[in-house]
Amino acid sequence: MDSTKRPGAVRPIGKIALALLAIGALAGADRPAAPRVRVDQATLTGLALPGGVSAWLGIRYAVPPVGERRWHVSRLSHLTGAIDATHYGAACPQGDYTNRWYRRMAVAMGSDADAVGPGPKFDEDCLFLNVWAPPKRAGPGAPVIVWIHGGSNTSGYSQEADYRGAALAARGAVVVTINYRLGALGFLAHPALADPSAGRQGLSDQITALRWIRAHIAAFGGDPARVTVAGESAGGTDIAALMHMPVAKGLFARAIIESGYLGPHALATPASAAHTAATLFGTNPPPAAMSAAEIARLRDDKLKSEFLAPLVDAKAAFRVPLLIGSNADEYRLYLPPDPAVRSEQEAAALSRLPHPDQVAHMLMQVADDPARRADLVGAIPAFHCPAVRAAAAAPAAWVYRFDRARPGNHGFGAYHGTEIPYVFGTTPAWMPADPADRALSDMVMRYWINFAAKGDPNGPGLPAWPRWPAGKADPAKVPMMHFATRPHLAPSPDLALCPLIIEP
Repeated sequence: MDSTKRPGAVRPIGKIALALLAIGALAGADRPAAPRVRVDQATLTGLALPGGVSAWLGIRYAVPPVGERRWHVSRLSHLTGAIDATHYGAACPQGDYTNRWYRRMAVAMGSDADAVGPGPKFDEDCLFLNVWAPPKRAGPGAPVIVWIHGGSNTSGYSQEADYRGAALAARGAVVVTINYRLGALGFLAHPALADPSAGRQGLSDQITALRWIRAHIAAFGGDPARVTVAGESAGGTDIAALMHMPVAKGLFARAIIESGYLGPHALATPASAAHTAATLFGTNPPPAAMSAAEIARLRDDKLKSEFLAPLVDAKAAFRVPLLIGSNADEYRLYLPPDPAVRSEQEAAALSRLPHPDQVAHMLMQVADDPARRADLVGAIPAFHCPAVRAAAAAPAAWVYRFDRARPGNHGFGAYHGTEIPYVFGTTPAWMPADPADRALSDMVMRYWINFAAKGDPNGPGLPAWPRWPAGKADPAKVPMMHFATRPHLAPSPDLALCPLIIEP
């Protein structure tokens, strides 16, 4: 009888299979176990990432804002059972602007449009957050950085390609990114809505997320007493708005505002909020049968790309230590390519400013490039001057200007949002980066984590970054940190325009 046919005999191919199984078992023994944390009455299973970083994705922090809860203040969730936290949750209803922006930028920078991956699922049930935690260590919990995304309060989501938190967490911070309601669902103040969150539903989500973090972040290795909120563009505006709300006091210890729109219309007034509501729905209450996708399309159709300002009291309720700055070419990406059209827009913008003739004269002194002047007309009142004004009013503040333009012939300069992948260490993930980009990203991450850890960005091995002076110092003469190919301290001469543009 053929020995390979005998009962109990092992065929030669079976020996190979057994050997492969043994090798696989040994490899599996070296693979770190999926991290688990206990939250409420739930066990969350996450992802073990390289470098000892753990991630938990798509965690529900609030009761779904659907049905009768649409338009109203959000409420903390209570988790139970076994939860798979290895996938991102749905993003809040919006158009496809964000994913199209990433694809456009990837191509402009010489990458592939597919490098950013597909866009997320959109759903009204969208109040999820993501947590990245550093390797476990003895001693007190790690500082916590909570990211509030930008997008004019009408678009964006927590899992954008720029916002993946693994690289930042590997340097010693617990990183949290959150979704919040957007557009009309997040910032509608219609007279028919009798709710304390009307006009700031999205802010109520941010507050609910911060309450969840205060209650549970210790389970992920974070220190609830060292929470820093960080945000860019509308995310920075929302952080400033939170500091106008007494209910948010004590939920974060410090703040980072990157290119936050803090201009004259950053906060809505009852009149402007009522006008926005009437533009969308008239005098009738919003139809209950209208889907979230239909509401998002209605906003896009009637308000186009208009920024939705939160409705909060204009009087600040509290202040915290602040790291704040803007980028050298905030509007360059959005300027019309035709010089004649650009000149017309510049003239129109000048006409809306105080002292337009003096501003035009000084612009000629600080910028010899027409595109640079067109950028400054918008950026000075919206970003640059409000940033230093906020810094002067903070209990302690550090100011930067991000000057580094990514390599290539894209012509966008240091565009609005260019600093974000340097902050998160995601620069090489979806667009080309050279050694200078990686070195700058490492420096920026170290400053940001130092600030989150102790309220001061300075630390060993980093160039000294002095505080911004309180009070009424001439901003054009005060050195700030310039994040360029070679970071350095220097004044920003364009801030000489501030007294002409922003009333004291």
